[in-house]
Amino acid sequence: MLTLTASALLTMVAPFAAADSIPVQMLDPNLQVTTFIGAGAGLVQPIGIAFIGQNDAFILEKASGQIKRAINGVIQPTPVLDLAVNSASERGLLSIALHPNFPALPFVYVRWTESSTGADTTDISQVPLLGNRVDRFIWNGSTLVMDPNFKTLRLRARQTDNIPVPGHESAVNPRENGNHNGGPMRFGPDGKLYVFTGDLGRRSRMQNLPNGPFLTAPFVDDTFGGPAPDSAHLSGVVMRLNDDGTTPSSNPFFGAGAVIGGEVGTGIQKVFSYGHRNGFGMAFDPRGGFLWLTENADDAFSELNRIIPGMNGGWIQIMGPQSRMAQFKQIETTEFGSSLQQVRYPPTRIAYTASLARSRMFMLPGATYVDPAFSWRYEVGPSGTAFVQGGALGAEYDGTLWMGSSRPFAPTGPTGGSLYRLRLTADRLSVDTSADPRLADKVADNLTKFEPTESESLLIGRGFGVTPSIEQGPDGNLYVVSITDGVVYRISRATATLRRK
Repeated sequence: MLTLTASALLTMVAPFAAADSIPVQMLDPNLQVTTFIGAGAGLVQPIGIAFIGQNDAFILEKASGQIKRAINGVIQPTPVLDLAVNSASERGLLSIALHPNFPALPFVYVRWTESSTGADTTDISQVPLLGNRVDRFIWNGSTLVMDPNFKTLRLRARQTDNIPVPGHESAVNPRENGNHNGGPMRFGPDGKLYVFTGDLGRRSRMQNLPNGPFLTAPFVDDTFGGPAPDSAHLSGVVMRLNDDGTTPSSNPFFGAGAVIGGEVGTGIQKVFSYGHRNGFGMAFDPRGGFLWLTENADDAFSELNRIIPGMNGGWIQIMGPQSRMAQFKQIETTEFGSSLQQVRYPPTRIAYTASLARSRMFMLPGATYVDPAFSWRYEVGPSGTAFVQGGALGAEYDGTLWMGSSRPFAPTGPTGGSLYRLRLTADRLSVDTSADPRLADKVADNLTKFEPTESESLLIGRGFGVTPSIEQGPDGNLYVVSITDGVVYRISRATATLRRK
């Protein structure tokens, strides 16, 4: 059963009418929201933005496979790139990253899902097995040209899971899925490219199941094998790559991968962290240098993680902090369909204690389990993420972390389409929850999915729809891409006149 989780809602654009939404608004009168690219500009399912200059940006469209150029808020008539994408479910044109030395090195990195037909398609089966890919393109001033000198990264795309559950031969998943692709990419302060892929519905070693989802032989994951993390089962991980697509020898599992050898070892060498479910937000703290990653829940415990080298995030054995293990199991086994979105690993197999869950994990040599930096008891749908650097929005926002929503509205409360703003502690290692004593345990105990209790001090904006990308522009303002509204919003410091109203 596919529950209405945040990860599933990025593609559910058409069913939500304007009447379902609330007006776009900032909750701080010192901030204002305007449109950088309005609803009439012709954007269809915009999913990402990258600035190549002042008021000059690339805009990605998920389903068309096109990257368009916007100059002073005007979409130029000819796309700079048009890829043949499979956009079923959460596939499509997913993210973009500029080389840190752009434009001196005019490299542009694109994450996309390849169509197997040579044309755009929404047919879930028309995708290569390794159809999720990262390529590098060269910007020549008018178009993006694929760079043949880049080592293309190819990841699992096709999800076929027609395997009976041992002892329950009628319990199979006859469907193909196209979700949990993840997608965000960022260059770190070390000049390396970090790529996040969701778990792709896999139940393999990277999801902390050493023998895969089955209790008896054959120990496989799906119709393509597993559970060893070969190219088809390397999922739920953050990868760290050189700018030419090769693998840095300084990666935390480089030595372990060399010992293992073969395709599995080569894949493990790329891994920076693993044990992640799915997410759309990834950002480097410009002050602390750490990578921060949002992670969507199934039903229980959306997470915000500070990623360290060699981290095991715990999925599927643990979601949320270890201290809430009983709540994780209780919610997943009794509420919202009780499925974990996967018949091959039912929630009844979740451990009763954190110590037992830890003992079941797949731990690579040198791996370290880490609790989330912050979490919500029920799914809130975190999405695009960015840090604010500088004082353009006001000194009080310098160094804050902003997070969007992957649900356009929420009938249970005003969290759909919301923007969250979180502050970090002075050492940049933790979320600063001192403004709300209820959050001292680093968990917002909301009352049900997409409900705002204990997030009141974190909310900073509402009505933005599904926001897969937030970026700070060269002017210091924040640019929020709304895939549901077909708009790129701009958040800036309010003028004195607006503040008086």
